[in-house]
Amino acid sequence: MPDGDGVATEPLGLHGRDLTGGSLHGDIWFLAIPMILEIGTVNVIQVFDTYWVGRLGPAALAAVTISVSIRWVVTSLASGLGVGGLAVVARRFGERDKAAADHAAWQTILLALTVSCLLGALGFAIARPLLLLLGAQAEVLPLGLSYLRITFGGQFTMILVWVINALFRGAGEARLAMIVRILTAVVTVALEPILVFGWGPLRPLGCSGSAWAMVLGFGCGLVLQLALLLLGRTRLSINLHRLAPDFPLMGRIASIALPSTVQLALRSSSRLGVLALVGLYGTNATAGYGVASRLLLIALVPTFGLGNACGTLIGQNLGAEKPARAERGAWWVTGYGGVYLVVAAALLMIYARPLVALFDDTPGVVETGVHCLRVVGLTIIASGIGIILGRAFDGAGNTKPAMVINLLSMWGTELPVAFTLSRWTGLGLDGVWWGRAAANLVNGLLFVLWFRRGRWKLREV
Repeated sequence: MPDGDGVATEPLGLHGRDLTGGSLHGDIWFLAIPMILEIGTVNVIQVFDTYWVGRLGPAALAAVTISVSIRWVVTSLASGLGVGGLAVVARRFGERDKAAADHAAWQTILLALTVSCLLGALGFAIARPLLLLLGAQAEVLPLGLSYLRITFGGQFTMILVWVINALFRGAGEARLAMIVRILTAVVTVALEPILVFGWGPLRPLGCSGSAWAMVLGFGCGLVLQLALLLLGRTRLSINLHRLAPDFPLMGRIASIALPSTVQLALRSSSRLGVLALVGLYGTNATAGYGVASRLLLIALVPTFGLGNACGTLIGQNLGAEKPARAERGAWWVTGYGGVYLVVAAALLMIYARPLVALFDDTPGVVETGVHCLRVVGLTIIASGIGIILGRAFDGAGNTKPAMVINLLSMWGTELPVAFTLSRWTGLGLDGVWWGRAAANLVNGLLFVLWFRRGRWKLREV
């Protein structure tokens, strides 16, 4: 039907809120609340996973800490596809072209499935050497290896859930993405203690139980996503008559995704470098760092939700040729995030000791975690701002700035500073924490300066 300017458009489908006009603040929170709740399920999974694995002792906690870091590096090589798909889908919806959005969504899913299977095989091959490289000691190595073999076998479920949820967000279907992640969290949290400690005829699986709970939880989420797409219950749908690969479009999506994939790989692999430094100080240090890292991630989770809302707003408003509205939305989201981050940083620093002890009260583990939180905690304000503006660039399809900034902040700042301060100045582990704090500050500052230049508005998608 024609819009107000007489231009022929296609109906937007179910739940079709127009994000390119009306109240900007209303649109921000229409997207942000379900997106925060969606990403907030990570909090639930992280808390329970750390709690249950922590009951198995420092060796198990260290094994999962190292294994999750390895898994994130491999996963990051495909997660960028969600960014590419989101940018294209959001732009097509801004242009009122649903058929093109559906087509782009299917090509993204097909590409993600292929890449995830290849990465699962790669993960099997590199699991053992990477565990050894990262300092997994004799009691840690078999636990980490069993965890990784299971998660890499089910890697496709995690990658596809992340990618399809990114497509939902690009279409403005924040509520459906939230429902999918709530389902994954409920299944994972319900299964984990049963599989880790055993129940009835089920024998205890230890760390392997944690991995199985994750894979099965994401598997349920993937089944729900595919059902919604096939039944046409979302603004996006899969057209069963157009399933053939569209290699030119795949190439365009991959070209948008590549810088994002590289920056995610840079971020996750830099964490491996930090983990290797921490591993030099023993199993308790690795376990303490694992607890602190999860608490920091939990504190940052709402900024990922705000950032995702920002990316969708920018993509759709650029598609509607409203760059000024897109920019205003980005700065307002950043402001909301900054207020939250001040409160979160204060709580982390004040309650560092009881928070770490909740997951593992071993003295060496607690001291490591507390020192990490109190040095790095305040700088999550800058880190969170960087996350929000990074998602803004992603929504515009301008993914190269995030790649460059993460290269400069993680590999150009964090690792050199952490290595120098920890190994050459006598600061030990505190030197590692100061390196991470410095990287957070550099990251946030560079994102603010680069975003203000405004060249992201000119990106064609």
